[in-house]
Amino acid sequence: MKYMVLMRKLFLTLFLVTLTTISFAQKGSNSPFSSYGLGEIGGLDNASFIGIGNSTITLIDSTTLNFYNPSSYSNLSKHQPLFSLGISSKLSKYSENGLSSTGSVTSIQHFALAFSFAKRFGFAFGLRPFSSRGYEFSSRIKVADDSLKYVYEGTGGLNEVFTGLSVNALNYKGAKVSVGANLGYVFGRMTNLRKSAIITSGSSVFAGGVSSKRIQAKAFRYTLGFNYSQTIKKNHLLGISVVYDPFQKIKAEYENALFYSPDIDNENAYDTLSVNDTLSGNLSTIPTLTYGLSYELSFKARKGQTNELNSKIGFHLSYSAAEWSKYENTFDPDFTNTFLNSTKMTFGIQYLPETDPTMSKFHQRVRYRAGVYQIKMPYVTNGERVSDFGTTFGFGIPIIIQNSLSSVNLGFSIGNRGISDSNALKERYYGINIGISIAPGTDRWFVKRKLN
Repeated sequence: MKYMVLMRKLFLTLFLVTLTTISFAQKGSNSPFSSYGLGEIGGLDNASFIGIGNSTITLIDSTTLNFYNPSSYSNLSKHQPLFSLGISSKLSKYSENGLSSTGSVTSIQHFALAFSFAKRFGFAFGLRPFSSRGYEFSSRIKVADDSLKYVYEGTGGLNEVFTGLSVNALNYKGAKVSVGANLGYVFGRMTNLRKSAIITSGSSVFAGGVSSKRIQAKAFRYTLGFNYSQTIKKNHLLGISVVYDPFQKIKAEYENALFYSPDIDNENAYDTLSVNDTLSGNLSTIPTLTYGLSYELSFKARKGQTNELNSKIGFHLSYSAAEWSKYENTFDPDFTNTFLNSTKMTFGIQYLPETDPTMSKFHQRVRYRAGVYQIKMPYVTNGERVSDFGTTFGFGIPIIIQNSLSSVNLGFSIGNRGISDSNALKERYYGINIGISIAPGTDRWFVKRKLN
């Protein structure tokens, strides 16, 4: 009982902290690539999935809260709600024309709660970043005897409060079909700044002008999920997953302002020159269709050092196609859609030496994960499409308290983003992701109590 009271207090505390952090103070990106479109979508990923190459839609079981595929909620353990919190960190090294710099970002990746009910249904709600914008780069141009300095900065991002419902539509002779949907409310602000100043010899303070373009966005959106699993000869489980994120408009307000400042790096010194009337229009989501295939093999019990082990290995593959060519921005007169449609392929493996966590040693109940992914991004630099390739690995560590399904997940990624031209912008990054799942143990929820 004390364990459950403590867990509920912890849940409330985490929820309040997460809501405050994500909504107001969080920086989710430090990449120049976040200057495009809605910003960087993803980038800081879920620890439970990054270990298998970020194959987000195929990992569906009773111990994992998978809000990427809303059909998964009804597959959670009965009467045992699952709280999930994710924290991600990313260290990047950028290089271009022989110059290099580094940047890092750490943020809360998500906070969510899910549970199954009424035999066939599952429900979830939570808060997560939808996209993020965070970049800063500069250039200098020689004009006669003077030099002009240009600085480009982007901040902000969009967050999403979501709720989801799923149902097991079929469960017959080893075949299971589940469908679900997420309904989310996207909100947030993004700002692009362009600063220009004349460089004066010996001075560290630059006077000049600042152009500010600010977008305030809010809208409802939805995604649809499907999962089919088939048990084959008891020890084999085949899964097929599909998630569809359709084209949807995001209402937005746009403000364009010009400032003069004796110090362009000091926002408190800005003097307003002009502010255009706020324009109303819309952005849009990127219509995306993702297919996933999983195959799970359970090995027969074999002799271990002290007991018989029942091992399991799973393979996860996914392919995603995003139609960036349909992206809209109706109120920015400078916007022209030059994006290409992007694709993403992932492959991952998860190995569990012992499926019963209460009957094995620590190293035998850990879930071991490894994977790779490749993304053809929608951007073109010097006539070549930007690509992103990474390798991942991770661990899922169960917490054995009163038969609880709680766990700690660690995910690590190493990747490269850029083109083949050695002088063009490249990003080498290292990601660290921590996920905490908290579930009740013997005190099961949503069960009618009987008194003898």
